[in-house]
Amino acid sequence: MRSTRRVALLGAALLVLAVPAPTALGWGPEGHRLVGEIAARHLSSPAQARVAELLRDDRLADGSRSGRRTLADVANWADEIKDTDWGKRRGSWHYDDVPLCGSVGYAKYCRNGRCASAQIARQMEILGNERASPGQRNQALKWIVHLVGDIHQPLHAANHADRGGNRVQVSFFGERDNPPYGSLNLHAVWDAHLVRRMLADRQGERAWIAAPVTERQRAAWDAGSGSDWAAESHALARDLAYAALPVPVTCPGKIAGVVALDAAYYARAAPVVDAQLRKAGVRLAHVLNDTLGR
Repeated sequence: MRSTRRVALLGAALLVLAVPAPTALGWGPEGHRLVGEIAARHLSSPAQARVAELLRDDRLADGSRSGRRTLADVANWADEIKDTDWGKRRGSWHYDDVPLCGSVGYAKYCRNGRCASAQIARQMEILGNERASPGQRNQALKWIVHLVGDIHQPLHAANHADRGGNRVQVSFFGERDNPPYGSLNLHAVWDAHLVRRMLADRQGERAWIAAPVTERQRAAWDAGSGSDWAAESHALARDLAYAALPVPVTCPGKIAGVVALDAAYYARAAPVVDAQLRKAGVRLAHVLNDTLGR
């Protein structure tokens, strides 16, 4: 683990990022913020205090104070740095690239622990290590908040030789543009466009964040680890994100042309997005309560 001093040397260029190239982001800023907001509602009092302590002196890359004080505030940090050299070297941390077709061993798609599920476990170790520096633990917290969100996006746990849907061109309710990333693809629909449409339908975040979680749901969702959550997301990618496409998806086989996604696809995908974001928030709270709530 490199020290936070090394991160600071990236300089002020991080404050105003260039327009990024199309790439896998995980949930967009809206989705990551929702995960952080939901998690905050389920933190224990001791964990809340520790999170506040770790974020009190949160810094930008140039060393200036960020002013960010909540899990929602820092949830998108790992995407904000992704186009820096330092962030690019950690690009594979954002997903478990499990092939949609056939089977490949964990060691192959997560070489040297460079995948989301492995890094969730690694960053949890750093966060829980009282001997680690405050800066290291602050950074670990931000990685955990982001990566727990990422691993619940189904296309961050599946790859059909298309970079998790990034090479599958689509239209969504007739729209093809995806500014500033160019044309719309399947991965971007799952990252952001489904969430944005759902937020519009629900007139904002409040109803989503305030949705009750039953004890039965909590008990089921709290179980497992990053690897289990990746396997769950992979199954959703296979059985819905790809299977519900209005074109044949074969193994092997490239999805060609522009795939039109309409109300029928949205109706099937929206409940999955809802459940995955809520699970991510509850599970994030669970791991933070276990690590910081002692």
